[in-house]
Amino acid sequence: MKNKVKKVLKEDDEEKDPLFNEIKIRSQAAMEYLMTYGWAILIIALALGVLYSLGILNPKNLAPKAPPGSCYVYRPGGPGTTDYISLVGTCGYLPMYVASFNGVNGYISINAPQVNTVSGGYNTVTFWMYWNGVSGQMPFGFNLYDLYFACSCLGFNTANGDVYGVSSSNLAKKWIFVAAVFYNGNYGGNNKLYINGVSQTLSQCCGSPVSRSATTNLQISGLPTDTNHYFFNGSITNVQIYNTALTPQEIQYLYQQGLGGGPVRLQNLVAWWPLNGDAKDYSGNNNHGTIYGGVTFVQNYNPP
Repeated sequence: MKNKVKKVLKEDDEEKDPLFNEIKIRSQAAMEYLMTYGWAILIIALALGVLYSLGILNPKNLAPKAPPGSCYVYRPGGPGTTDYISLVGTCGYLPMYVASFNGVNGYISINAPQVNTVSGGYNTVTFWMYWNGVSGQMPFGFNLYDLYFACSCLGFNTANGDVYGVSSSNLAKKWIFVAAVFYNGNYGGNNKLYINGVSQTLSQCCGSPVSRSATTNLQISGLPTDTNHYFFNGSITNVQIYNTALTPQEIQYLYQQGLGGGPVRLQNLVAWWPLNGDAKDYSGNNNHGTIYGGVTFVQNYNPP
């Protein structure tokens, strides 16, 4: 009986040894493969990560991009009318270009009093911005209102030069969506500021950084009546102005639409500068801008 058991165990061991040896050989081969090619695989993975971080392999960069003028507001009755208006063309795609401002002398001027005056009510300004992080710069300068980077803050520059806004510490070197609601040319609690679709709590950032006088011009980058101008350094796209206060839901919708999103509430749209290769107004109201100094339209931007 003992001999039979020993015989069975011996046969079982003989069957297991080849399988064990095969597993051992395969494991050793796998380790040798990893030792030989592992560094190459790691280097390739790191290179792909760098390319993605630079935006070269960003899937959004591979998405279709809309050429200048491909989406616009059609007003059958002409500028200033609201009957039967509609949004037509190829809308919603990323823009082919964004406007880049050099921070030295680049700006866009719009001689349009009707978009530069709040008459007994609200105005809403929305835009996408990539700010390079230098303080003392103004994405927009208006007669009655403007937005200004000062004292580590992005805020409303008031009539007497104070700035009310929010910390700008986390706003630099990335695309952000800004929506500003201005009330009747006044400042403080009546105005609202949204960053990436979220309403912000405003506080006084600093006093008297800029003094100014009235003007009929609206200026993208800098302030028309200030001698220093405070030119903006960075990129701006998809600027929209409304003669009403957009709701939080509408502002959130615009943010969700991204850089190439079309306007909402067309009957209240006063001006729309996509800045997609030109400074034309695509609201149908013909408030076209004029480019001065260091403003270029670039294709190789990295979308959010």
